[in-house]
Amino acid sequence: MKSQAQKAIVIGIDGASMELILNQVQWGNMPNVKRLLAHGVYRPMLGTYPTLTPPGWTALYTGAWHGTHEVMDFNIRARGKPLDETIWGIDTRLSKAEYLWNTAERAGKKPILVKVEMSWPPTIINGVQVEGTGPGVSNHHQICGYHLFVAGNWTARPIGGARDSEAVDPSALQEGTPYDPVSLNPVDTTLWRNLPDSHKPILEAELTIRPLARGRDIMLRGKSGIPKTLYALIYAPGAEGYRNVRICRTQDGRDMVAELSAGQWSRWWLESFEIDGTAVEGNVRMKLITLSENADRLELFMPQIWPVKGYTYPETIADELNEHVGPFLQNPGRDALGLIDDETFFELLEYHHQHLAQVAHYLASSRPWDILFVETHASDYCDHFFIGQSDPISGADPETIKRCRNGLDKTYASIDRWIGRILELADEDTVVVIASDHGGTPSQFRQMDVNKVLEATGFLYRKNGNIDWSKTRAARVGTIHIFINLKGREPTGIVDPEDYEKTQREIIDALMTYRDPETGRRPFKLALTREDAEVINLWGELVGDVVYAFDPGFDGAHGRHLPVGRFGLSGQHSVFIMSGPGVRKETALQRQVRVIDVAPTLCYLLGWPMPRDVEGGIIYEALEDPDWHLTALKSSRS
Repeated sequence: MKSQAQKAIVIGIDGASMELILNQVQWGNMPNVKRLLAHGVYRPMLGTYPTLTPPGWTALYTGAWHGTHEVMDFNIRARGKPLDETIWGIDTRLSKAEYLWNTAERAGKKPILVKVEMSWPPTIINGVQVEGTGPGVSNHHQICGYHLFVAGNWTARPIGGARDSEAVDPSALQEGTPYDPVSLNPVDTTLWRNLPDSHKPILEAELTIRPLARGRDIMLRGKSGIPKTLYALIYAPGAEGYRNVRICRTQDGRDMVAELSAGQWSRWWLESFEIDGTAVEGNVRMKLITLSENADRLELFMPQIWPVKGYTYPETIADELNEHVGPFLQNPGRDALGLIDDETFFELLEYHHQHLAQVAHYLASSRPWDILFVETHASDYCDHFFIGQSDPISGADPETIKRCRNGLDKTYASIDRWIGRILELADEDTVVVIASDHGGTPSQFRQMDVNKVLEATGFLYRKNGNIDWSKTRAARVGTIHIFINLKGREPTGIVDPEDYEKTQREIIDALMTYRDPETGRRPFKLALTREDAEVINLWGELVGDVVYAFDPGFDGAHGRHLPVGRFGLSGQHSVFIMSGPGVRKETALQRQVRVIDVAPTLCYLLGWPMPRDVEGGIIYEALEDPDWHLTALKSSRS
């Protein structure tokens, strides 16, 4: 019996809300998505809680809630360990549920995965995978993160407002110096050869690239990297002043890898670096963002250095991509937003999106495939930088709102162009799904710190700035979980088991009656015991003894507010759009769609077995003939 669809394409857009997608379509920034809406079905989708990448994508790709798959958070409770020890959640080995791409392989089908987050280490056997770790700096492969070499009166370009914590935004590091100051000195002509002609004294600067710099510690590819120094010559080719920067490997003007004027990108070039005693090759590129005529301001940007191999399965796929597609870029400089100008970020973002599309096209055209997964994190980068002050509800000044709205629009327009390229791979037998793991909303009030609330209400104590576990009855673990410091369960436990339920009630009472001293408002929207948390699809010993949620006004972009919230120009509903054979046309679905329903619906349309641990259901309202298998069976018998 032939299934309705023969192939599937799953397009993931991390952090995009259905509310904002519909707004962007209405504002004219997403024509490709608009056409897809007209040929298929859509609905704001109920995602996971917390509204985070690890539980969201794992639920979508397994069809199981996180009580079953156990990928609860970025930082997950470590069983039997002290409460301040957690397990990093970006790891497929943590999932207790079968992924859809493994279901495909079990059915004899071939999957292709292109930058699908929460899919590393690879679990596929016969398919193809390119990268698949997490957002921005959260990856196992990069040689180093961005470098921003600055001199003179350079200044950053902050957007203002509160930053989301690394607990919900691991795409940007918040510790360490975020730029690389350099000194511009007169060139030492006794050390240099073959200097360019210059109308002004030539200046030089040492550009030190630090392997492993600006990566998340827990995910670095090694422990020690040997710094590598390049040399920059700053000179004046004409009487108008300093205009050019030449990047050289040695103090020889002819040993150059790039020649740049202001606003210009170099080509990619290959460099070798040493990490843990082993040579690693990576692709390097630079842009001269700013050079003033008198050289009192220099700004030279180098994005993430990505290796030429080691990030694909099978490993030989990287060689194919280097030959046929070009240098891969996993992070388009998100962690440098607010330092570099927005336009430079969008240039990198466009390269990133178009390159991902080229990778998908090359892989889909060079080998057989049955299901293609592709993903972008750009919309979530938007959540953690632009969306916070994109709406007047934030109280930001008009210029900041304008900058943020422009950032939103340009991001989603780039995503739409990428989607358009991916849709070229779909024929009349291909079902297409666009989905997201969670949404994102603007900010309004000061973000709440739950441990400070617990401290203010007498549950948590500190000594010399650290939690004093000998007095602390409860503390936050991960994003939305509060664990009681219980005797017999925790190594530092002080709460008697007979007082467990009483302590749960006391914590809930304290949270629900707490008033923010700045606004006088109650910031907590929800507080539940572990036993009651099953109503929001949380269960098991990795769930906090108390689970809480904030009113959207008291949180950042996402994470600690419920997956049904709407706030300002956006919301927390995940995206669900589906089009193709067997799917209704131009239909706004009215009945509920859940993130765990996507995988079983695709399997139903494709005629595949269900994922082994599936808890979701088939979205029958989306189908032209919900009983197509019975209809086909009857037809075959007749």
